[in-house]
Amino acid sequence: MFSSINMKNITTPLGGIASIDKVEKEYGLITELFSNIGESKDFVGRVKVHLNNRLTHNVSVLQISNMIDPEILSYFGLSKISDRSLNRTVAKIGQALPVIQARYQNFLERNDFVGKIQSLDWTSAMLEGSMSELAAYGYSKDKRPDKRQIGIGISIGSNAIPSAITIQKGNTNDKKHFIQTYNVVKRVMQKSSLLVFDCGANTKKNKERIIEDEYEYLTLRPKHIGTYRRYLDIFNNSTPVKITIKPKATEGEEHDTEVGSGREYLCAKAKEDEEFKYIYFSKDLFEDQIRKKEKKFKRQIEKGNALAKKAEKHKAIEMIPSDAGWIGLYPKVQATLKIIDNPYINGLEGFFILESSVDMDPEQALLIYKDRGKAEKFIRDLKEGIELGPIRHWTTDAIIGIVFLSFLAKSIESLTLFSAKISIDKNVKLLKKSLINLTVTIVKSDNAFKFTLVSNISSQILTIFGDFLDKYGTKYLNLRW
Repeated sequence: MFSSINMKNITTPLGGIASIDKVEKEYGLITELFSNIGESKDFVGRVKVHLNNRLTHNVSVLQISNMIDPEILSYFGLSKISDRSLNRTVAKIGQALPVIQARYQNFLERNDFVGKIQSLDWTSAMLEGSMSELAAYGYSKDKRPDKRQIGIGISIGSNAIPSAITIQKGNTNDKKHFIQTYNVVKRVMQKSSLLVFDCGANTKKNKERIIEDEYEYLTLRPKHIGTYRRYLDIFNNSTPVKITIKPKATEGEEHDTEVGSGREYLCAKAKEDEEFKYIYFSKDLFEDQIRKKEKKFKRQIEKGNALAKKAEKHKAIEMIPSDAGWIGLYPKVQATLKIIDNPYINGLEGFFILESSVDMDPEQALLIYKDRGKAEKFIRDLKEGIELGPIRHWTTDAIIGIVFLSFLAKSIESLTLFSAKISIDKNVKLLKKSLINLTVTIVKSDNAFKFTLVSNISSQILTIFGDFLDKYGTKYLNLRW
């Protein structure tokens, strides 16, 4: 007779673990960043636990220990973890961020990952706590003005590998935050590198600072009617060149609404002092903007009609002066006398102006600015894919630490795709789903044998990892009954 064997199966997502291991094997990144930072030899392993969490299910720190079976900890070089140690790890990273970021930038320089074109962008992230000195009310890009927030700035190269991250108070506007992000990224930029940023950070002082430091810039001019109309006169009195931008199919990514794809543009170039102005017009962009403004105006009219129903007792909604005295305008009477002009249409529809310290071809300038979408996509992936925010940490160190861990997790994903020579424009949500679906199962008995099986290896996963996954699965089973 055979004795019964008690079998235990443990299954866990493998994608995050494999990404971390692959980057660590090829570059030694995590060890380089965090060695001698923590208080124990297990610190690097706990960092890997956090990164794996960000790349997969992204549960709260308090739930990580419940999600990981002790058998899986060996993949991170650990024998045990606790909620307290994981929280200390996050706070320690926040405390040591200047050192860690300096090491990260040294890593980029050594591996020639710092692109000569750097795109800068800024966003905000909601906070659940209010005790941190970073917590403040400000313009919310998450459309939650009722929540305190922090400001986050990033710089990313044309290779889609990020070069810097900055964290500021939630009421810091882009013009001021630009200075912090710029000061960090310029530590690794070569002279004559080009910085690309949008109109939110476009100020005379910021541009002068860039030129004084021997760098170049390309930025979008804010849409102020007075100055724009002056440049529109230049456009109308010149012979603009025609540019055709072919559409670029990007998986799961919408095209930029301001500088779109698959459109024809007319461009007039002018030089003013030492700055070059690229004045663009797109008929398609014009029609898009007019359609949106007409819809917006229609919604306002409908709201006005709803209000007009409450004015049945001939209550004037507006009083205007005349030679005969004050005249009241009534909703129904005014509607029969005149069709109200759309106040949202200002005559600038279809136009936008790029400003640069570099004299280049108008098509090249447009394509470079359009490529700034990599920075916007990085931020979108940081929020939607890595699921940064709302942040449920209270101390400043912990907030900074969890933001950097999210940044690093996204960077590891970019490096994984870069080393596999795969387009980094891929949708992070779809990629994350593939990483979670890729699983390793550990089959273990009390007194017989143990082996591992890797499953759900999709074609995309195979392209990314190749035979690197062989290390996680047992090829030969030495069964001893």
